[in-house]
Amino acid sequence: MKEKFIDKINLCLILISFILACLLPFELFLIGYAVLGPLHYLTETNWIVNKNYFVANNYWKYIVVVGALIYSIPYICSLSYVKSFFANEILEILTVKLSVYNNDIMFFIFITSFLFVFTNKNKALIISLLVTLMFSIFALKSDLYMLLNGVLLPTIIHVYIFTIFFMIYGFNKNKIGIVNIGLMILLPLSLFWIDTDVFNYHFSDFVKNTYTSNSFHYLNANLAKLFGVYKDLGFFFYEKIDLKIQIFISFAYMYHYLNWFSKTTIIGWHKQLTKRKSIGIALVWLTILCCYIYNYRLGLVMSVFLSVLHVMLEFPLNMITVKSLFKK
Repeated sequence: MKEKFIDKINLCLILISFILACLLPFELFLIGYAVLGPLHYLTETNWIVNKNYFVANNYWKYIVVVGALIYSIPYICSLSYVKSFFANEILEILTVKLSVYNNDIMFFIFITSFLFVFTNKNKALIISLLVTLMFSIFALKSDLYMLLNGVLLPTIIHVYIFTIFFMIYGFNKNKIGIVNIGLMILLPLSLFWIDTDVFNYHFSDFVKNTYTSNSFHYLNANLAKLFGVYKDLGFFFYEKIDLKIQIFISFAYMYHYLNWFSKTTIIGWHKQLTKRKSIGIALVWLTILCCYIYNYRLGLVMSVFLSVLHVMLEFPLNMITVKSLFKK
């Protein structure tokens, strides 16, 4: 009975997320990413930690923390407050040159998660290093390698594809659950027939500058290129296809966050929240939120480590979910 009630809530959340994404495609994303995003990172990370990271070897957590830290350094060093502490030569290494390896870091953590889910032997680390090195040498210049690891894996694959997988995995054989899964697939497809002119969009300079200055549009441009809309990376705020891509992105992110909080009683992630942890999470979340309010870029950089960390920590759970779906 509880599961059916949660499915009804999620049905409403899916519809609300899609309607708001249609009405406020860029605004909804920016607000959701700043407000719900950090709270999601913190609470899910705490839950995964209490589940022993879903891996057979606990040492894997140290690999993830180091990987997420290295991944975050270029973002942190891009802040004007931080730049003044370094010479130009060192700053170039910490930003431009180090960011080149972010794709490899993401891929390395992905491979290690796959191996550590099924084995606790240290040779898994060596295999991961060799596989990553091989791909770095032979596939580093590949557009597909860059697209999958650098763009899609931590974004659309994480917030949309695996959200659907989790919904299928937790499906409890009721009609509402089927409707929810169907809507997750059909609503984005319906964008092919929706005329965005009916919404009469007008985006403020603040919204446009915030979206582009934080490089969010890079995902839009890559999706447009992937769908064959543009030959190169192109992005325009008022083109119909770009608006539809943004509606999809906003919908995927918003429901991803809401879905996590809606299934609290199902997963029971709140049970691992002691009073001390709750206060700590609340303080960190409020601090990041204040940073977003003061300067959106500052908030983004302050939360980038938590964002990347929670994506990486979820890889083992993703593996287990996919394996279980094949068993079904």
